[in-house]
Amino acid sequence: MEVKELYPMQLGRLASLIGGRLLRGTPKTPVKHAVSGTRHLREGVVWFCKPQKNTEKQLRSLRSKKSAGVVVPRGWSKRIPSSHAVIEVSDPQKALWKLVHWQRAQSRALFIGITGSAGKTTTKEMLASILSTQYKVLKSVANNNLHSLMPGNLTLLHPQHQIVILEMGMAGFGNIRKQCQIAKPSLGIVTNVGEAHVGKLGDSLANVARAKQELIDGLAPKGTLILNADDAGSKRLSTRRFRGKVITLGIQNPATLQATRVKYTKNGMSFYIGKVPYQIPVWGQHNIYNALAAIAVAKQLKVPTSKIQKGLQSFPAPRMRLQRIKGIKNWLLINDCYNANPSAMVAGLKVLMQVSGKKQSVAVLGDMHSLGKLSLQSHRQVGKFVAQINPSTLITVGTQARQIAKGASLAGYKGKIRSLPNQPETVAHYLRKNIPTGSVLYFKASRKTALEKTVNKIRFR
Repeated sequence: MEVKELYPMQLGRLASLIGGRLLRGTPKTPVKHAVSGTRHLREGVVWFCKPQKNTEKQLRSLRSKKSAGVVVPRGWSKRIPSSHAVIEVSDPQKALWKLVHWQRAQSRALFIGITGSAGKTTTKEMLASILSTQYKVLKSVANNNLHSLMPGNLTLLHPQHQIVILEMGMAGFGNIRKQCQIAKPSLGIVTNVGEAHVGKLGDSLANVARAKQELIDGLAPKGTLILNADDAGSKRLSTRRFRGKVITLGIQNPATLQATRVKYTKNGMSFYIGKVPYQIPVWGQHNIYNALAAIAVAKQLKVPTSKIQKGLQSFPAPRMRLQRIKGIKNWLLINDCYNANPSAMVAGLKVLMQVSGKKQSVAVLGDMHSLGKLSLQSHRQVGKFVAQINPSTLITVGTQARQIAKGASLAGYKGKIRSLPNQPETVAHYLRKNIPTGSVLYFKASRKTALEKTVNKIRFR
């Protein structure tokens, strides 16, 4: 990770800001950046320790590192190698949050929050790619989208940033609200409202909507909100108290921003808004909605159409999200293994059928987690959809995913079905032996399943 410039600051000033005491070191030492892990610690960087996490390992790593200083609890200074300056505080993580609050208060950047049951990371990357053609942009790291991970994103903030784009995941009630209280976004996107993590919210889609509602309620009073007009779950959201501008996105239903002439291409999707053509380097109609959200923001920020088109065409598609990989036996592998919920799995299966055309189509579907009491019903529903689209072969991986096979069978699916344990070599062996040359294979499961391990065993080397 490149070290970004923190607000110009000296070590003594930092100690004062976070309510600490400089026990060792020079107050005028320049500080460029702050981290809470030692991996990116180097000269000019301050480290905030995590007392509850692998303490001895953290301390050992300091012996071979340089820093501008370390922030530690009271009584720890003797444990820190003498090469490091030391700031003593009562609680290093609370001190880090003080720094984050201070940085946000200094920033004049426009903050954008993105939430939704699926598409957050892809929308963020599309939007960052577009806005970076005209603005200095900071985006959240990877998919670090929970309240507890915000310091890792916001300590990268510096005065030159004009736009800050933050994914906002929920993990329970209050998580998005707390992120909004810190970030104070004036522009918000809700990609969709679906079953993801419903098991953490009382097995209720209404509760998922309530959690996503926290972004709408946390927007600046005269902010801008972007919603998906085609998403049934988003209709559970309320804009009654929102006094800002609402922009809707659609393909089927009437919307402020409407995509037409949607087509699959060899390397992605093409579509029009009015008479203007756009292309994205990823498959799936669901990715059109992500692109529409990014376009809507860009238009609000007066980005020229040519830059929007360029940014969308060149955005870095996130790994393991409909990622195209060349497989053995001249297979096309579609690695969609990053995570899964029923809506996202159905969207990916549509991509499989579009891309495979007349070739053999193989759906390799694993367990979907965090669905609570809706797990059986949700897996069965995916199976029912498999029966509707009728791929050549359905392979399920894991115990819960067996219900996908059951659902497909009950719905009259005529293709070949095989249920396998979550053992990558076993699954890979079955595929090598039974799937014809030239087939298209689609892989989807929740993160815990780690289905990409199977993909890695059958990719072309």
